Amino acid sequence: MGEKTISRRNFLAGLTATGALAAAGALAGCAPQAQATGGKGGKTAQLASWRDKPEPITDIAETIEVDLVVVGAGNGGLPAATTAAQNGAKVIVLEKGGNIAAAREAIGALNSKLEPDHQEDVPALLNHANMTQSGDANMVLYKTWAEKSGEMMEWMKETLEPKGMLFPFEWHRPDPTIAPEAYYPAMCYNPCLDEYNPEGPNYSAYLHLEKMSEVLTELGGEIRLLTPAKQLVQDESGKVTGVIATDKDGKNIQFNAAKGVIMCTGGYGANEEMLKDLVPVASEYCVLGDSVTEEGDGIRMALWAGAYLEAGGSCMIWNRGLMNDDTEFGRPWQGQIFLPGSQPFLHVNANGERFMNEDQCYPMSYAGGLNQPGHFSWEVWDASYWEDIVQFDTCGCSRLAPAPAGTAFNADVYDCEAISKEHLDEFWFAPNLESGAIKKADTLDELAKAMGLDAEKTATFAAAVARYNEMAAAGKDTDFGKEPFRMSAVNEPPYYAARIAGELLVTTHGVVTNANSQPLREDGSVIVGLYVCGNDQGGFYPHNYPSNFTGINAGRTATFGRIAAKHALGVA
Repeated sequence: MGEKTISRRNFLAGLTATGALAAAGALAGCAPQAQATGGKGGKTAQLASWRDKPEPITDIAETIEVDLVVVGAGNGGLPAATTAAQNGAKVIVLEKGGNIAAAREAIGALNSKLEPDHQEDVPALLNHANMTQSGDANMVLYKTWAEKSGEMMEWMKETLEPKGMLFPFEWHRPDPTIAPEAYYPAMCYNPCLDEYNPEGPNYSAYLHLEKMSEVLTELGGEIRLLTPAKQLVQDESGKVTGVIATDKDGKNIQFNAAKGVIMCTGGYGANEEMLKDLVPVASEYCVLGDSVTEEGDGIRMALWAGAYLEAGGSCMIWNRGLMNDDTEFGRPWQGQIFLPGSQPFLHVNANGERFMNEDQCYPMSYAGGLNQPGHFSWEVWDASYWEDIVQFDTCGCSRLAPAPAGTAFNADVYDCEAISKEHLDEFWFAPNLESGAIKKADTLDELAKAMGLDAEKTATFAAAVARYNEMAAAGKDTDFGKEPFRMSAVNEPPYYAARIAGELLVTTHGVVTNANSQPLREDGSVIVGLYVCGNDQGGFYPHNYPSNFTGINAGRTATFGRIAAKHALGVA
C-alpha cells in the first residue's frame, strides 16, 4: 500500500477491471472438451480436457540442480521456501505472475505463545468446523493446523520482526451476554509494517510477503517471476524428481529437485473450464471474481502425477457482488465489490419476500440468494444504518464499525482507511448511489418501484418489511430465528436497497494429502517427492468456508507450507 492510497473511485473501478482481465486470461487458456473412455466400470464419460495428461516436454534448453522447488510465490510458497532456506537448502521459487502474490491481511493461528491469554479448545473447534462441511472434512489435517499454526506464527514473527513487521492480534466477538452462542475463535494476526494503529488507518498492512521475499533472497533463495511450471518430472517408481517450467523467453528449463517439489499455486479460480466442470455455480452465478493467475496448475500437475481430487467442490464466495440493473452473471465479470453486502440487513427476493435468516456467514448468505428467483437478493436498509451496523457488531473482515481499541484491525480491508460512518458514506455508498446500483427513496413504495417490483410484488414487499419490523420490535424472529441484536427495523426514511450476488474469491477444495502435505494415490500410497499446500490441497473445505474462523485459510496455507518444507528436508 505504501504511504499513499489511490482514489477510492479508481480503486473500485480498478477491481472491476482486474476481474475482467482475470476472466480474459482464463478464457484464453481454455481448451475444448475431449471425449475420454474408460474409468471405473469401463463406462464412457465426457471429461473436460484439463484432466488430460499432456505429452512429456522433451525440448529442454537448460537443467538446474537444486534441493527444493516451490511452485507459487504466495501465502504458502514463500513460508515454505523461506523455511527451507533457513535450513540451508538451495531453493528456487517459480512464479507464474509478474510479482509475488498479494498477501492476505489476516493470518489464523491457534494457541500461539504470542497470545497466552487467548487459548482455544481444539476439539471444540474441530467439531464446529466439521459441521460446516457435512462431516467430511479431514479432521487430521485440521488438528495438525490447530496444533502447529501457533508455532508457525511464532516463526513468522521471529523471521520478519527484524524487517519491521509487527503482528498485532486481531480478535473481537459480540458481547457474550447478548450473544452467548456466537462462536468466534481467537486466532487472527494482522501484520503491519513499522506501526500499528488499532483505530486505523493502517496503510502498511499486506506487506509481510514482500518482507519475507527479502529474507528469502538474502538467504540465497531465488524467485523466478513469469516462469510458470508446466510438468512434473518422475522416475520409474513414480517419485517426483523435479519440474519443468517455461521462462519469459519461452525456453523450457528442467529443475531437478533433490529433496522435493512443493505446489502452492492457489487453486483454479481463474480457470473457466475447471470451474464449469467442478463448481459450475461459481462460473454461472457470480458477478465478480478475484483470481488472476490461479488456473489450477498445481492441481492438474499433481493429478497427472497420480494424485486424486477430494470429493465435493467448494469455493469461497463472498456475499459482496453488487449488481446494477443491467449486470449479467458470469464472465466477463460486470459486478462491483460491495463490502456492506456482508452486513445482516433485511434481505428479500425478486418477489419482495423475506426468505432467510440474514445472519449467516458469507458463502451461506450468498447461497441463500442464489436459490431465489433471479439468483440474487435485495439487501434493504434505512436511514439508521450506522446505528444498526454498530449494533450488528460483526467480526472479521465484514466489520464496518470500530471495535474496542486493540481488539481488532479497525480499518477497511479494501483500502486500509479507518472505519467510520464518513468512510462508509464516501467510499461505499456515494459512488454506488451515483451509478444507480444502490436504490434510494423516501418511501417504501418508491423504493419498490426503483427495485422494479410490480404492484403485487410491492404489496408483498411492504408486508415483508412490516412483519420484519414487528419482530424486530418484539426482539424475536419467529420466522427464521435471527439473533435479536442482528435485527434492525426498516422504518426511518430514506430507504435503500442493493442487489447482492456472489463474488468468487478462491476455490477451496483440492488434492487429497496426508498431514505432511504429501499427495496420495487412490490406493493410499504416497507420491514421494511431491507436496501440495494451500488452495491446491483438499481436506479443509470440501463444501464451504467457515468464515467465522478469521484468517484460517492464510494460516493453514502458511502452516502446511512450513510442514512440507521441513518434511522434505527431514528436519523437525
